[in-house]
Amino acid sequence: MMGKIILSIIGFSAGTAVSAGVFAFIGAIGIIPRMAQRSKTEKYIRAYEDLILLGGLFGTTALFVDYRFPPIPLLLAGYALAMGTFVGVLAMALAEVLNVTPILLRRSRITTGLPWLILCFALGKLVGSLLYFFVDGFYVV
Repeated sequence: MMGKIILSIIGFSAGTAVSAGVFAFIGAIGIIPRMAQRSKTEKYIRAYEDLILLGGLFGTTALFVDYRFPPIPLLLAGYALAMGTFVGVLAMALAEVLNVTPILLRRSRITTGLPWLILCFALGKLVGSLLYFFVDGFYVV
């Protein structure tokens, strides 16, 4: 019994350290204000921050808690919005730091059609997410 308590404390501490690092990473590169500025939604920065925090919390606790949401569309939509915002901002932060888009364009010699390329990335992510969540037994390895 005491061993399980110690392991729980160690696991909680490690998870806290990792999540603090992820949120510090997102905050340090300033992706939220830049994203809001580019999308002209500066007045919703607080909502972005809240959704990112809720998405991170829901995602982390979903590993340990089997959520059973009542079939209320608004509640499910809020959960999906929070999770999607967290994942999207984290992906954009990584892409921003790594300068993925300019390197990809330079190496592939793409000179036109950048909006279409970004749209294809987004649609690919959408289709992959839908397959993962709605097709039973579909796992990406």
